[in-house]
Amino acid sequence: MAYNHNARQTVIDFITNNIQSGTWQPGDKIWSENEFCTNLNVSRIAVRDAISNLTAISVRKKIRGSGTYVENLDNASLEGTRYFSLGLENVLELMEFRYYLEPHCAELFAERATEEEIQELEDCYYSMLRHQNSDEKDYCSNRFHHLIALGTKNSFIIKITEYLDENMLCHQILLSKNVQKKNFQVGATYHYKILQAIKARDKEMAGVYCRYHIRLGMELYRSVLEKQKAEKSKMTD
Repeated sequence: MAYNHNARQTVIDFITNNIQSGTWQPGDKIWSENEFCTNLNVSRIAVRDAISNLTAISVRKKIRGSGTYVENLDNASLEGTRYFSLGLENVLELMEFRYYLEPHCAELFAERATEEEIQELEDCYYSMLRHQNSDEKDYCSNRFHHLIALGTKNSFIIKITEYLDENMLCHQILLSKNVQKKNFQVGATYHYKILQAIKARDKEMAGVYCRYHIRLGMELYRSVLEKQKAEKSKMTD
């Protein structure tokens, strides 16, 4: 069978979907080359190329004489984290990172964004409000912060944000799933405050509101984690 890049991507997508769905957990052994070739109708070269790509960014690890296994998220490279679904504890770590980065992004956006970019941000905010009763609100909320990162005009911030975009969305969905209405109310309130500060070109207040918004989100997450730990403790007693 002739090798092509689409076949390699087919294998990568298949492996990624199995990890993100929880079918393959960290430490699980994945299919052999023969199983990939037979089930996905791809060549051995495509399978090896896909595995090599994912191993290079620490999503997979090969053990000589044993096979290929799903790596632990903690060992994944920055790029590799995009291929994992996040648990609540991982998301809390991501929020700690956001707490230091995103307020500065809001400040830079207020200073550097064009009027067209500010209008796009405002449109995104009102789209989130319109879709508050559907899953679309999570995509709008995630896009709101993504647009702010793009508007910083800082190439490093943009690249990091693009790397983490899937994890950021996963973070938003998990928070929405676990704290639902309260999370939406917090998001809607502080997205509006951030937006108004940006429209006024008040970079200091844009940063303050963004920082407080993320801090409240972290508090919501911690409450969910504590509740889960308490429930697990009751089950083991």
